[in-house]
Amino acid sequence: MLQWMPLALALAFLPTAWATSNDILEESLYYNFQKTIQSSSKSRHKSMMGFSSFEQSLFVDALEDLAEENSLSALHYLDEQTPVHYDLVQKLRLGILRIKYKRSSILPVELTYELTSALQAPTADVKLVYIIAAYEQDLLVAGHTEIVFLAQTHSQYFDIVNDQETIKELTDDVVADLYHSTPDITTYMNGEYVKSVKIFMFCRNNRLFPCLMVMKNVHGEPVRLEDGTLWSNPALASSAKGLPSYSRNGHTPEGVHTIDSVMPVADAPLSFGKFRRMVLNFIPKSKNEVLLKSLLPASSQNEEWWKNSIVARDIGRNLLRIHGTGKINLDPETPYYPFMRTSGCIAQRENTYDGVTFTDQRNLLDSIMKAMDYAATFANETNIKGILYLVEIDDKNAPVALEDLAFRGIE
Repeated sequence: MLQWMPLALALAFLPTAWATSNDILEESLYYNFQKTIQSSSKSRHKSMMGFSSFEQSLFVDALEDLAEENSLSALHYLDEQTPVHYDLVQKLRLGILRIKYKRSSILPVELTYELTSALQAPTADVKLVYIIAAYEQDLLVAGHTEIVFLAQTHSQYFDIVNDQETIKELTDDVVADLYHSTPDITTYMNGEYVKSVKIFMFCRNNRLFPCLMVMKNVHGEPVRLEDGTLWSNPALASSAKGLPSYSRNGHTPEGVHTIDSVMPVADAPLSFGKFRRMVLNFIPKSKNEVLLKSLLPASSQNEEWWKNSIVARDIGRNLLRIHGTGKINLDPETPYYPFMRTSGCIAQRENTYDGVTFTDQRNLLDSIMKAMDYAATFANETNIKGILYLVEIDDKNAPVALEDLAFRGIE
């Protein structure tokens, strides 16, 4: 039995008082896999037989992130053969990592045969097609032009290109309608989010500049300060590596997400700050994305902006959070100062800069609880639920401000 399975089984039966057991399990397994990869034990890989698809994907996630950090243990693992029982998608990911990190110049012959067969079918696994599209350049350099060509015969291949290249600026009316006319969510997921907040996070196309959140409470009313102005909260949705949202550790994907409570403890203060991090999830897949569209006004349903989150979901992005950080931005010349960029999560300001101490994550947690008619207490953080709309409004190179929203009728 795998060494982490007792943990997996225990978490599967946890109550959903905080982040769901799946969210906790996913994050716990990811970090356990990283520890296993970094272990010096010669038997570490023998325990990796019989992985489920879920575990395989998380393991390759952990391996990829460690390789990106130049972990010698991760790079040494890439010298080993891929287990034959792995899913085709994970075999491909491992093969691409070997090429990327110079552990091999080409994909294994057996893998190219499997890929060719899968891609010649009338329909192919969307995730497989997306990964080939996302790593097109690496595969072409390695000489796998036929694999790329076969993937391009599937229309989903070009979702990746569209995600990156066809940025369409939304009209002011569409932006305003998103805020003013979001549908009632009483029936969404059997009413799971009926007593939750809606957060609208308005960003620039250039994610180096901070976004701005505004919020509606459980009664559907705009949250305001005592003087009547809109409550707002700056935030950053920028990849530390400048990667597009379909890439692992890329920008937080534009689109619709759910906010599903908090992680049990703030156990990584350097990475995630001193307060508990909130869990972000994608909207579940449904035929013609009717679930996601049920959360949008009619004016947005035929727009492209929310489709980035669909691509990111279907390529396998995960572990998205809203959190602060213990890290310090030492460069006041950065457009996002004093924020820190992340591995794809939504960042909050933290620490002290120029005599000002920022506790934005604490303020956000408290504001959401109050908007849900709860007292702002540590215990009530586990009740936090919401729908998050992240939308890019234009291509200006400046932080989003309340004036930008007022110009669009959001005030």
